[in-house]
Amino acid sequence: MDRLSIGQMAELNHISKQTLRYYDRIKLLEPYIVDEETGYRYYSIKQSARLDMIQYMKSLGMKLEDITL
Repeated sequence: MDRLSIGQMAELNHISKQTLRYYDRIKLLEPYIVDEETGYRYYSIKQSARLDMIQYMKSLGMKLEDITL
């Protein structure tokens, strides 16, 4: 499992695909790979740790624009 689809990443981390797309748009968590032909986003399992940190910081009341990792 070297890459996860956006759906797999969302399900694994209990987050919506829309949230992952938003994080990509604001450059907070960009996909590991984007297929140039299809535009599909793929994530590395290692990015789950970064996503956990983002969710933790949000739970502490931090605004997304204040989170830089």
